[in-house]
Amino acid sequence: MLTIGMYGIPDAPPSAAPTHTHDHSLAFMRDGRVLDVVPLERVTRRKHDNHLPQHIATLLAAYRDAGPTRFVSVNSFAGDRFISAEGDLRIEPRAPVTIAPDAVPAHVRWSVGRATHETEGWVLCHEFAHLGSLLPFVERFEPASLLVHVDGGASASACTAWWWDGREARLLEASWDLLKEPLNNFNVGPLARLALGMSPSDHLAMPGKLMGLAGHGRPDAALRHWLADRSFFLGRDDDEARAALDGYFGSIIPWADLAATVQLDFERRVSAQILAWQDRTGARTLYYAGGAALNIPTNAALEASGRFDAIHIPPCTNDTGLALGAAAWLEYRERGHIERHDAFLATSDTGEPTLAEIDEIVARLAAGDVLGLCHGRAEVGPRALGHRSIVARPDDIALRQRVSEHIKRREPYRPVAPVLLAEVALAVFGPAVAHSRLAPYMLGAWKLLPGWEPHFRGVIHADGTLRAQVASEGDAFLTALLRRLWRDHGVAGLINTSFNGPGEPLVHTRADALGCARRLGLDGVVIEGRLLPA
Repeated sequence: MLTIGMYGIPDAPPSAAPTHTHDHSLAFMRDGRVLDVVPLERVTRRKHDNHLPQHIATLLAAYRDAGPTRFVSVNSFAGDRFISAEGDLRIEPRAPVTIAPDAVPAHVRWSVGRATHETEGWVLCHEFAHLGSLLPFVERFEPASLLVHVDGGASASACTAWWWDGREARLLEASWDLLKEPLNNFNVGPLARLALGMSPSDHLAMPGKLMGLAGHGRPDAALRHWLADRSFFLGRDDDEARAALDGYFGSIIPWADLAATVQLDFERRVSAQILAWQDRTGARTLYYAGGAALNIPTNAALEASGRFDAIHIPPCTNDTGLALGAAAWLEYRERGHIERHDAFLATSDTGEPTLAEIDEIVARLAAGDVLGLCHGRAEVGPRALGHRSIVARPDDIALRQRVSEHIKRREPYRPVAPVLLAEVALAVFGPAVAHSRLAPYMLGAWKLLPGWEPHFRGVIHADGTLRAQVASEGDAFLTALLRRLWRDHGVAGLINTSFNGPGEPLVHTRADALGCARRLGLDGVVIEGRLLPA
């Protein structure tokens, strides 16, 4: 049986650009194995694309003869029904969809050519689809564990907590309001817009930028108290918030300190709530998903608390993972486990790399070149992890500035992440990183041990941490590249940033990679292990 997971509920009424719903996707699974994940933006080249109803017929064409097929769609606050633009696929739940781990049976009509099929289908709540996105990376939820989703807006909540007893998930709490202030400060609040110089339509880009700016400031307890008394100006316009800030600070507003204060409020309140749920349950394992789990300082604080033996966050923790989570949860309920996968699940036209030209690639990187990498399946989720990455030496501030500020045209306050071998990471950070489930997906942060600063001077964030990725030993090309650089040139890692231009999704195909490398002015592009001129 082919399981097709979908997240494609559009805004209502339909909009010309992504606004509220975003990151539509498809996922295909069979017998507990992921066959493919299709983030819509990678295909259409439209960042955060939310127009799956217009593209679904084309994307399903390759699977129309795949045998018995079932659908599981993810709902959202915008609705529960999926209807394609041409009406050839309709998925409509037979009962109300509530916050529950049980998918609601759905009436499905799928027209292929002149034939219309009635097939199996379900609709799963947005909240639990986030949690389901963990399963392809952990195989199963361990008994006596805590499942937490925290997101700006799911179907009927912004955060949920569940107790997993080994067979069933019991809802502990679901709320729109519990974490409303810290979450909205990062995506719709006037403070973020003012600090970053952005407009309401930029809300999807705000969280990462505000998190980066916060590292350059110092949180202020008195400011936090003053902001909390005014509900952080949520629901008020930018002019009112700016006038109040002018009155508080005078002529010069320390925007980095303001961002740091908002970040610390987020970190403390989200962490405190998760730890309060842990107090209720005694769980030693945390499975955590939703857009809030992209907040690295909060993840690092949870990990450093020592309250959990293991913290699991998927690489596709935001809405990019919803379709995968729905398909995985349906198969997990039947099988009791899912095969363990790496993060590279999105197919494209690129093959696996060879090591034939690795000596030249290593020499070019050691000499200070900036190269794009494009090979194999692409990463799922928003972070490049080595298959669709721009890489360079991490020990040179000027080189980091060239990569981040000139090539990528990113703001100078935003951090740049390195990727390291596991054995180098152990020496650089100490034993804590060896047990971190966050490290493979660039979701944690650690401080360097003494003596290692010269090796990473280009990527040490203003807060003194490295928001690093530890390469998987199963990623043969990336680990070979890192090992040669370390052994032959004393280069301890690589800058690893996303292979895309401003406002673009990650490159996906060979053509995307070549075109992007030329537009950005890279020194070369490595496609399937072959070094090509940009």
